[in-house]
Amino acid sequence: MLLLACLLSGLAVQAQPPPEAPPPSRYQRTLQYLQHAPEAEQVEFAGTALGRLVEVYMAEADLARSEARAKAGVAAARLRGWAVAVDQYASQLLLVLDDLEQGFPLELSVSPQGQASLAVAGRAVMLLHPRPSQQGAYEQEVLADYCARHDCLAITATAAGESPQAIPMSAARVSPRWTFTNAGPVCSYQGLDVQFGATRQLAALRDLCAQLMQELVGLAVELAWQRRHGVAVNWAALDIVATPGRPGHVVHLNLAGDSVLANVPLLAGSEGLLADIVPWLRARSAGEETATLQLDAADYGWMPPGQ
Repeated sequence: MLLLACLLSGLAVQAQPPPEAPPPSRYQRTLQYLQHAPEAEQVEFAGTALGRLVEVYMAEADLARSEARAKAGVAAARLRGWAVAVDQYASQLLLVLDDLEQGFPLELSVSPQGQASLAVAGRAVMLLHPRPSQQGAYEQEVLADYCARHDCLAITATAAGESPQAIPMSAARVSPRWTFTNAGPVCSYQGLDVQFGATRQLAALRDLCAQLMQELVGLAVELAWQRRHGVAVNWAALDIVATPGRPGHVVHLNLAGDSVLANVPLLAGSEGLLADIVPWLRARSAGEETATLQLDAADYGWMPPGQ
């Protein structure tokens, strides 16, 4: 119930009229230009961004190991586990970079909020630094590398003169379908149905459901990529832990230590949900698009207080 209260509080804040958006940065204008640029330019930018991201995550793993040496007990163990997970993610990014260099299909995108992502052969990667405070530095490093080989002044000047458009992310935002029954509204997406009880706070539940579906579908896509690359998922051992002192989560895939990094606060904070969705995750990650699952919101404390 506390989790839902916090979520609803955050959603209420989001519902307020947003302030006027600042003009796009040079990095964002470059991304806007690249949406319609020749494929060779897109591939070159993606390679630069991925290469820098690999360096960032390798450095993050080294830092976590260094911090672990100064700690003891549980704190040290968590940092060492984080270092292993980050190392694995860096290795996965190298595989994506290799696919890019081999000519697999690339999709480069930017969200309405200006966050860049790319997908190579269906493997989506958010171009985000693991430490939000360092995101700006990462973007400038990517720009510096790319613009050393291209006339970015001409690129961004052209983009700045155009009206910024909302460009969908490569991992498309979910749009759940709502139906209304005698028992209450039902939120549905890709075989997942969530039954809510009767409530007057439907707007808040719409946002909650969209977040839930985004987390679950994104995790299923990630697991599918892992399985295609030979990772054996031990569904009985699947678990989620928060990253120490950082946003996001580590999803452990098996007892051998394979893991993925994900941002799944609702999934991680809803007791019993992970075990309940394993059958759906297993089927979807195996390509079974007809997989279905029914969830009751009351089982996870997702109904607003007093409903």
